[in-house]
Amino acid sequence: MAAETQTPTANVLPPPRTEVGVIGWMHANLFSSRLNSALTVVSGALLLLILWYGSRWIFGTADWTVVKTVGGLFLIGSYNTELACPGQNCFWRPQGSLLMVTALLGMIWGIMGGGVARRIAILTAVVAALFAFLPYSLERMGWDVRILLLANVPATAIGWALARYTPLGQAKWAVVWGVAAFLITLVLLRGVPNVPGLQPVSVVYWGGLTLNLLLAVGGISLSLPIGIALALGRRSNLPVVKLLCVAFIEIFRGVPLITLLFMSQTLVPLAFPEDFPQNSLFRAAVVITMFSSAYMAENIRGGLQALHPGQAEAARALGLPGWQTTMLISLPQAIRNVIPAIVGQFIALFKDTSLVYIIGMVDIVEMGRVFISRPEYLGSAREMFVFLAIVFWVFTYGMSYISRRIENHLGVGQR
Repeated sequence: MAAETQTPTANVLPPPRTEVGVIGWMHANLFSSRLNSALTVVSGALLLLILWYGSRWIFGTADWTVVKTVGGLFLIGSYNTELACPGQNCFWRPQGSLLMVTALLGMIWGIMGGGVARRIAILTAVVAALFAFLPYSLERMGWDVRILLLANVPATAIGWALARYTPLGQAKWAVVWGVAAFLITLVLLRGVPNVPGLQPVSVVYWGGLTLNLLLAVGGISLSLPIGIALALGRRSNLPVVKLLCVAFIEIFRGVPLITLLFMSQTLVPLAFPEDFPQNSLFRAAVVITMFSSAYMAENIRGGLQALHPGQAEAARALGLPGWQTTMLISLPQAIRNVIPAIVGQFIALFKDTSLVYIIGMVDIVEMGRVFISRPEYLGSAREMFVFLAIVFWVFTYGMSYISRRIENHLGVGQR
């Protein structure tokens, strides 16, 4: 009988402290070599220097009076002035639109079940409600406006409850409500003739961040499907369709947006009947959407070209018609692969909305520029533009953060 041999169990030692925890991360990422260590020290010193002088300026010498003075004009421009709404208080209309937005975010939260949707919905509702506590007099912000702002919290909860406990808890209903909320917002802001409380307000008085968001939401919602159609048309086997799509894409990609906005005053009316109602907002929205669609088409086309042709061949071998191959196999994968490029185009579109000042529209940037042109605020230009940069950064970072979460959920770059 063979003697059983036993191998003594080796003592398992813990890993060195330099390879685990915070120290391990710092050693691997910041001090892995002499060059990396030197770069870390220099970068850290520069960062501390910037933070030191930046904090001293922000909390010490900077004069933020101009930001406080502008106040609500940053959000809605001259919409609620006596000139825009003679004899009426129109401030409740933007607040009613905000209630629909917070209810929509609550519905998305209920559909997605938490995560980033929950944080965005709660943060939006809380920030909107906090505006009700601004130290304005009742003449500048009445009780009706404050109550509407506070109502954003229960509106979010109602949207969440509708999605969780009613048949509306499906993505298609969130899309329907989103489109309806956008159209209702336009009706509220524009007004309806001969309807009490909804006196028409010219788009000349629309401004501030509301104007930027309306142009961005409209452009983003329309540029994606138009871009997809242009990308598919450019890959079409029909020569006329391909030529028209190529011409559209190359023309709008080759002309600066600022030039197109100038030309919109004469070109856009040519594409519509003479009696079709038009205004500066409509023209700007059309031009921005068409400009962004051209770039979106190239992003989608790049995603389609990155797919292996064997997938389309396999679909044809199974007997699938061309439209099913495109809509069910090729296009979903192409969009998934170019999500970073699509969101990057959305971010660029949102920032490009600040160019509408050249056709006489007063967006949030132009509102700030108008105020710092006054003699009493000439020395506050730095504070004003820092504030505007922070506002744009918050929205663009939020879009990129949502993009990263979507990429992680879909496993982009992992399989």
